[in-house]
Amino acid sequence: MFLGSIVGILCGFGAVLFHNAIHLIKKTFFDLPAHYWGLETLIDVHTWYSTIILILIPAIGGLLVGLMAHYFVSAKKGEGIPNVIDAVASRGGIIKGSVGFLKTLGSAISIGTGGAGGREGPIVQMGSAIGSNVGRYLSLSPDKLKILVGCGAAAGLSAAYNAPLGGALFAMEIILRTFNARSFSPIIVASVFGTVVSRSYLGAEPAFTIPKYQLNSNYEFIFYLILGVLAAFTAVYFVRMFLKIDDVFDKIHKIPNYIKPAIGGVIVGIIGVYLPGVYGFSSSSINQALNHQASFLILLVLMFLKPVATGFTIGSGGNGGTFSPSIFTGAMLGGAFGMLVNYLFPEIAAPPGAYVLVGMGAVVAGTTNASLTALIMVFEMTNNYKIILPLMLTIIISTTLSKAILKGSLYTLKFDREGKGIDIYGRKVSVLKNIKISGLVEPFKDVVTENYSFQNLMDAVKNSKYNTLLVRSESDNLIGQISFQDIRDAILDEETRNILYFLVAGDLMESKVRTISSDVNAEEAILIMEKYDLEFLPVTNKSTGKYIGIVSREIILKKYQNELFIQQSENDLALT
Repeated sequence: MFLGSIVGILCGFGAVLFHNAIHLIKKTFFDLPAHYWGLETLIDVHTWYSTIILILIPAIGGLLVGLMAHYFVSAKKGEGIPNVIDAVASRGGIIKGSVGFLKTLGSAISIGTGGAGGREGPIVQMGSAIGSNVGRYLSLSPDKLKILVGCGAAAGLSAAYNAPLGGALFAMEIILRTFNARSFSPIIVASVFGTVVSRSYLGAEPAFTIPKYQLNSNYEFIFYLILGVLAAFTAVYFVRMFLKIDDVFDKIHKIPNYIKPAIGGVIVGIIGVYLPGVYGFSSSSINQALNHQASFLILLVLMFLKPVATGFTIGSGGNGGTFSPSIFTGAMLGGAFGMLVNYLFPEIAAPPGAYVLVGMGAVVAGTTNASLTALIMVFEMTNNYKIILPLMLTIIISTTLSKAILKGSLYTLKFDREGKGIDIYGRKVSVLKNIKISGLVEPFKDVVTENYSFQNLMDAVKNSKYNTLLVRSESDNLIGQISFQDIRDAILDEETRNILYFLVAGDLMESKVRTISSDVNAEEAILIMEKYDLEFLPVTNKSTGKYIGIVSREIILKKYQNELFIQQSENDLALT
């Protein structure tokens, strides 16, 4: 917890510096040239010279970021949050300090010059790098190092968005992918200290200032249900558009990689000339939507073009995150939907801003599959509790539908495309797939015959370390299983209580037994166990189908940790 507070303070100051760096770069490129013509800024000024400059500014920023990536390996293409998730899952939380610094600098340039990426990716990577390097300096174990990485991610995000609880949940739900007391306390402490530092310099106001909305009528839940469905499809559009543009730039080999971000910058610059709301350094369009100050057409166009602009910024090799752009896209969807239902049902619907708020959370949840984080962060960023019920409903609908369509989140889908699959618990799928079950089979003593008496069953239960006994026939074929719950039900049931000592194992067993073949890998086995909440699975011989033993969840996870430790040791040697 002490180290968490240190990491939180460092990340708080890092977030403040990053915030100021973006605004300094924005003033340098957008405001200083405008002073030459007696203007405050070039944004929204439609003259021939301002148009050319507005198109060139993101391109110049992209070129600078491209050159950084060309000369420094640590500044290579890649969004911050997936890189941190990969570091926790595959490298024991090891993140080089140069990665955090160069990614943060590149992101400040990219966002400050009009890139459509978000601030959260680089801030999370910067905070995680701080936590990782503090832990490595103190030679902490991989488990503790991962917790400090989570502390850095939580503190950075909390400081950037003035959302301490949301930042903490983000770290546990997305980065560490676990909720436990051991990591919760230091992450909360880091979040608090990071937020305290940022509030001292950037103010304590919520990220968005909005009127107090509330639920006008229970009939509105119908509208929010529809919004949840629309948010799911919007999240699918966002993810697929982003990945498609990323793929296009990856397949272009004739153009040098350091030029690609400049090309992406030109596209963003063209969009930004007429729709400056796509720029990553400003949240004015969200505030306008929240306060019903934007037109329906503008909201709709921005909803479709923000994912495009984000894809061209990050997919081309620029820097930034996707969390803020998904918040933006959700706000535009909610605003347009709110205006529509207010036009059709003015006596029932709440003001459009209420739907903006709900749309923000729903699309974020759809793209990240992090429902709890989306719920709490939107609540903290807007400081409005009155709309919590529709927000909860819409977020769950969006998450469920988008997950069913995409089969993953924006982060996990990127891993799948890169061959670095990570499951919902943050485990590296490639490691699990390389572990064969045949080498993990162990004998199982808790096997009884179908003729076992109830008294013998009770003796077997007392000596068993598992909650299930397997039942075999006289010819040694596996024919069923008996759980402790089955025995308990028999004892408590009035009809069987008086004849317990006349019952045998065959009377109490469940004949349906889930088994696996000895030739499958650990990933298949662990998926079955987690789906049905099993402690172990009986293993059958691939050729004969005969029962040969069991494989337990515990032994699989121990083997996984050993394999991961070997990989991490190899990475440590490579770093030295």
